[in-house]
Amino acid sequence: MADAAHKEQQPIDLRPEALNRTIVRLAAPAVLENLLVTMVFFADAVLIGWLHDDAALAAVGLSGTFMWIANGLFQAIAISATAMVARFYGERNFDLAERTGGQAMNLGIFLALLFTFIMIPFSDEFLTLMGAEAEVVRQGSEYINIMLATSVFSFPMLVASGIMRGAGDTTKPMIITLIMNVWNVIAATVLIFGLGPIPAMHLAGAGIATSSARMVGGLLSMAFLFTGYTAIRVTPRRLLTWDWGIIQRIVRLSIPNIGEQVITRVGNILFMRIITDLGTASLAAHGIAVRVESISFMPGWGLAVATTTIVGQALGSGQVDEAGRSVRRTVILAVAFMSLVGLIFVSLAQPIVSIFGSTPGVLALAAVAVQVAALEQPTIGITMVLNGAMRGAGDTRTPMWVALFGVLFFRVLTVYLFAIVLGLGLAGVWLGTAADWAGRSVLIYWFYRRGRWKHVTV
Repeated sequence: MADAAHKEQQPIDLRPEALNRTIVRLAAPAVLENLLVTMVFFADAVLIGWLHDDAALAAVGLSGTFMWIANGLFQAIAISATAMVARFYGERNFDLAERTGGQAMNLGIFLALLFTFIMIPFSDEFLTLMGAEAEVVRQGSEYINIMLATSVFSFPMLVASGIMRGAGDTTKPMIITLIMNVWNVIAATVLIFGLGPIPAMHLAGAGIATSSARMVGGLLSMAFLFTGYTAIRVTPRRLLTWDWGIIQRIVRLSIPNIGEQVITRVGNILFMRIITDLGTASLAAHGIAVRVESISFMPGWGLAVATTTIVGQALGSGQVDEAGRSVRRTVILAVAFMSLVGLIFVSLAQPIVSIFGSTPGVLALAAVAVQVAALEQPTIGITMVLNGAMRGAGDTRTPMWVALFGVLFFRVLTVYLFAIVLGLGLAGVWLGTAADWAGRSVLIYWFYRRGRWKHVTV
């Protein structure tokens, strides 16, 4: 296809003198985007916290776990789409990149319909399985079902964002998420507490606000992708047919991603089951600490997104040395940024958690958890960036094996040891997660140094 037809579709700049600028250009919007994604649930937790209802706050925390599990399938497809689109952009095969994007969206929309239909009836069972008290189950189930009502739009949004990132556009997903956040904060404030003739709907109001915000984000992401208001255009006609050859390639790359997501989610279910045994106060405090820590993931996650795109396009264009150079630079940046976050956690944990306005006992537990979370920040950055490099190269199996190792040997066993056997409670839970991230960072670095990722085909 002629370059003139794709004058706006160009591989990213991988020249050594431009590499730092390219990393920042890709990472900065991704950091802000994921920060805004996190703030959707963060805002709900803060507003619900001011109701001073531990059951409602615990319900938001467990419901967030449910949605995180649900998102895993679509994140797996998004990761595969990012890797494939990036590789084809590096090869300057723009038509194949667009066809891949269309088939990824087909798959995402179909699975969103299927998943929503299957999962809505089982929200009660999930929360009961997690060991939640009856009131937490009642409120959490209502919240989850409201969230799932718009999932046919929100889940494909993850896939659409992955396609845009593979083409080197991390700005549009950020803009979409910003719009979602503004919508969510305004709607949640009004619906939770009421305003004028609008009654206070408490947790249900938070669910309606977040669910509608996710619907808006899904519609915008598909509109951007279908109209070409981004680096790649997936015309709607590409959704009318199924290209089974491309679907097979997406699924082949997605299966290890799905395996990783399943392993991580199953481990998290066992992990959360331990926390629920510590009581509702510990569960509510853990939900606060998770939301605080999730903000700290932003630098590492943004740099991982940049690494995935750069490595994919660099290998597609045969620039193996530039791929390796970008990984080294992003690891250094991730460790530096996340170590700084760790220092903030140690020194400002109590003021940070007090934002949530919960009961004193819950806030005290949450502050301790946040301080312990400071230990894991550098190793989270290393693990995220190197996982991003592997995925960008098309090696989706290695992150899966690393996740399996972490869940089996660290996440569940060490958390149980510290929290239950040694009686450290919620602090022990977070010491166990710090051990998990440390183990994963060492293992993924070993796989990276072997260099097999340089020779993977997608």
